[in-house]
Amino acid sequence: MKVVSLFIPLVLLLSVTLSACTGARGLNRQLLQESFHDHPEVVTDRDVASTMALQAQLPSPYRLAVFFKHEDFPNRPALQRVDWVSADADRVQRALAPVQEEGILQQSFLLANSTVQGTTFRDIRLAAARYNADAILVIDGASAVERYNNGHAAWYATGIGAYFAHGTESHALFMMEGTLWDVRTGYLYGTQTAEGETTLIGTAPSLEDKTAVAEAKDVAFERFGKELADTLRLLRDKQRLSN
Repeated sequence: MKVVSLFIPLVLLLSVTLSACTGARGLNRQLLQESFHDHPEVVTDRDVASTMALQAQLPSPYRLAVFFKHEDFPNRPALQRVDWVSADADRVQRALAPVQEEGILQQSFLLANSTVQGTTFRDIRLAAARYNADAILVIDGASAVERYNNGHAAWYATGIGAYFAHGTESHALFMMEGTLWDVRTGYLYGTQTAEGETTLIGTAPSLEDKTAVAEAKDVAFERFGKELADTLRLLRDKQRLSN
């Protein structure tokens, strides 16, 4: 009986150690990128011709609406929905403050989801027009988490080790995309992407994946905010050259 009682913990210890050795498999960046453009539409030659004929009609300065898309991924369980919060809108406004001071923007404001009657880009653009916006920045996002054990997870087999051994890692990837459109014509001015990645290590009961996602989101937003103002400055310079 003593041999059996010693054998069981050894088996558990070995199984946990072997599972920990598998480590991270890696997150699928392509899957996140595809989530921003996974709404196929039937495109005709007429659609292509009308798109090619679009012209920019952006005044100087202009009114910019900012819209955050809220999407679920029922057919892609590997992806997580982004919970946009008021702090996210504040971060975008802080990033836009310098270009507003420079006279590029007349005003920037949040276009609330409650003002958009539908889910298509046409619905978003129509809502922006009702608020007299000249351009609209549509922000989309998605995240993914990979959770796995490291070598310290061998202590989990002791039972109490699960509460002090940092044997679990949560690897999160957050990706966001911003597209800038002309409200009047539907002209696409440009697309900007940013991503954040983080790995947290802790005990299995205390480590939360949502904390890792939040930190990855912070990294992505910091990069996005730095590039946003520069993107609008480049757009202003491009328009000056074309006039």
